[in-house]
Order: sequence, then C-alpha cells, then structure tokens
Amino acid sequence: MHLQARILRAVFCALLLALPWQTMAAEQAGRVLQMKGRATLTTATGEIRGLRRGASVSPKDIISTSRRSFVRMKMKDGTYLMVRPDSRLSIDDFEYRKDKPKQNRGFFSLLKGGFRAVTGFIKNKKKYLYRTTVATIGIRGTDFSVRVCSFDCYDIDPVPENGLFLEVHDSKVIITTEAGDFAFTQGQYAYVANSKAPAVLLDAPPDVFEQKPIPSPEAECDQ
Repeated sequence: MHLQARILRAVFCALLLALPWQTMAAEQAGRVLQMKGRATLTTATGEIRGLRRGASVSPKDIISTSRRSFVRMKMKDGTYLMVRPDSRLSIDDFEYRKDKPKQNRGFFSLLKGGFRAVTGFIKNKKKYLYRTTVATIGIRGTDFSVRVCSFDCYDIDPVPENGLFLEVHDSKVIITTEAGDFAFTQGQYAYVANSKAPAVLLDAPPDVFEQKPIPSPEAECDQ
C-alpha cells in the first residue's frame, strides 16, 4: 500500500507540474517589466499583494500605484502598459493566442489616474478597448497616454478641470462618449469634460502628463 501510495503521489505531482503550461497560458496576461516606489495587485478573489519586477498579471487583476510610483508591464500580445503614479488599472479580460486569433481580446478599465499604452498584436477594434469613468478609448495600433482628473490632480498648479485628457504619440485613437465617436491622430491632444460631452481638440499640451517619476519614452518599449 505504501508503494502504491508513493507511485500515485508521484503521478499526481507529475500531472501538477504539467498543468501550468496549459492553465497558466490561458490565465497569465502579462508581466511586470519595471516599477518604482510602491504598487499592489488585487486579485479577483480580493487578495492584495505587493508587486515586484517579473511578477505575473492576470485577467481580473487590478494594479494600483502610490503617489510617486509607476508600474510598466508587457502583455502577452506585445502591448506595453505604464500605469502612472496614483492610479488604478483593471485588466478586465485578456486573452492572446497565436493559434486562435478570433479569441484574442483585451479589455481594460482605468479606475483612477492614468496610463500610457503602446498597443501590440490584437488589432480587432471591437475586442480591444480601454474604459474610463468618462469615455471609452478604441485603438488603431497606436501609442497614447490618458489621464482622468476627478478632484485628485493636485500635483498640477493650477489644478486642472475634471475630465479626461489624451495625448496621441503615434497612429490614431477613437474616443467614444454619449455624444459620439471622436478621432485623434499623432501629435494631437484632447479633452473630455464628462461622459455626455464631446471630445475636443486642445491647442497645447496639457500639464496633467508632467507627473514624476515616470520612465522616459525611450525606455517604454525595451524588452
């Protein structure tokens, strides 16, 4: 009996070792490349743990950064995400499989603060969206920054109006509100006052993206 038990245990352990290559491939959405300061990850079950370089992130995880911190991640499809200081970003749903492109999708929610995204290989505009409290952002293979102010952008003087601010670094972004769809291209800045308002083109760069510390643009796409 003892020998049989040891054999069964060995078989069971071998199966467990084989499982992560299948289950984790479906669950893991990306990993942390770089971070500064203090950041936490909240899982779907409510567990909160500190983030570190190399940590995995999964669908339903919420990444939170403190006041003078940032987290830079690489998703499985090659997307780079930088969560700005004093922010919360939720990975609502994410899947990327080269062998099943129709299943690929990426849905994120900015709960607070801001982020910068350099999008990867998921190109289906209906299956790749960033939601905020003000508007939904669709991508066209692009590099852009977003920050939402809601009585919390006190690092800027004078304090800006509440609303969503957008900077397009490359390609094209579509902002959708109850007022319609609004397209912005490389080098443009936009502002949305609330979920019912249109997105308007700004004449000059807004100050809201001048947070410190954040990684330099040159470092955002390194491996």
